[in-house]
Amino acid sequence: MQQIIVLGAGYGGLMTALQLEEKVRNLKDVNIILVDRNDFHQYIHLSYEIVTGVKKADDITIPMKELLEKRKIQFLQATVEGIDLVHKTVKISGGDLWYTKLVIALGSEPTFFNIKGAENAYCVCSVESAVKIKNKLKELGGPEQNVKVIVGGGGFTGVELAGEIADEMKCCVTIIEGSNMLLPTWGIPEFSSKVTEVLEEMGAKIELNKRVAEIKSDTVVLNDGAQMDCSIFIWTGGVQASRVVFESGLKTGKGKRAVINEYCEALDFPGVYVVGDCALVVDPETKEIMPQCIEIALQQADSVSKSLIADLTDGKREVFIPKFSGLILAVGERYGIGKVAGVKVEGKLALMVKKVIHLHYVYKIAGITEALECGMLKS
Repeated sequence: MQQIIVLGAGYGGLMTALQLEEKVRNLKDVNIILVDRNDFHQYIHLSYEIVTGVKKADDITIPMKELLEKRKIQFLQATVEGIDLVHKTVKISGGDLWYTKLVIALGSEPTFFNIKGAENAYCVCSVESAVKIKNKLKELGGPEQNVKVIVGGGGFTGVELAGEIADEMKCCVTIIEGSNMLLPTWGIPEFSSKVTEVLEEMGAKIELNKRVAEIKSDTVVLNDGAQMDCSIFIWTGGVQASRVVFESGLKTGKGKRAVINEYCEALDFPGVYVVGDCALVVDPETKEIMPQCIEIALQQADSVSKSLIADLTDGKREVFIPKFSGLILAVGERYGIGKVAGVKVEGKLALMVKKVIHLHYVYKIAGITEALECGMLKS
């Protein structure tokens, strides 16, 4: 009996399980188990829209029961607590699971770089965390209550969140970014300048070349000693791989992500594949680390599902070659900017392309009916 366990039902994990099931459906003695702490899949890249009420939690989640209907995949709702790579077992809440092949797709978690008072910060790392921010903002009141929102980190998540709050709630929003421009990892100064301009037109404030040193209940202390009044502080300044990954004994690199070979296998552990945000994906030509994004996770899922089939049928595996075609950033509900396949898109067109890309993903995992329902929601 071959038992393949997929840990995590995010973008990479879910797609790996679905594509693998399609390929092994007619094979005997193959059991696929998908494990996740939630009984739903979440479109986590849209969670910032929950914060302002543009979308409800139900709008960006889909029950696992619905996704796996008629699929030969056993789903276990459980928390992954550890991995014993030597004895090939996974410890979950409620017991242990054995495996012959393992796919680790446990995503990432916030890292605060030893900032004092991190327990006072909110994060946008799940639907639940987005709902907590929404409830806190509702409790604080609107612009008339002089609500001051500080976002720590001017990367993609921070900019989309700040833009959404400034656009929809008209609150005083400040982004604190340690580099000399927003979106530093994007590496496109033209886009960074335009996004800064749009945010400032919305009333947001941008503090560059500054870092958060301490987070208090109503104040943020910066590295230069300056203090800023704060009604709510939301951290978007850094993530690392799931703790389970770097505590398992796997070799890790930047962001404590697992180092993988050309087949997305963890080094020194054949048959243990790592997908998504917890994998350190490197461009084989440039040797540059690839961004943690849905596109790369889905490419990995496709490659790993094929490799698993090759493992099961004594076939030949194909080398994984990541291809990053670009990102689209939403700044509020009226402006977007980005590149797709090298082509710049901006404004409402960018937002429309971003939605089409999302609907294509929904179609792939859930079918045309779900995609049409999502398409009718306010974007």
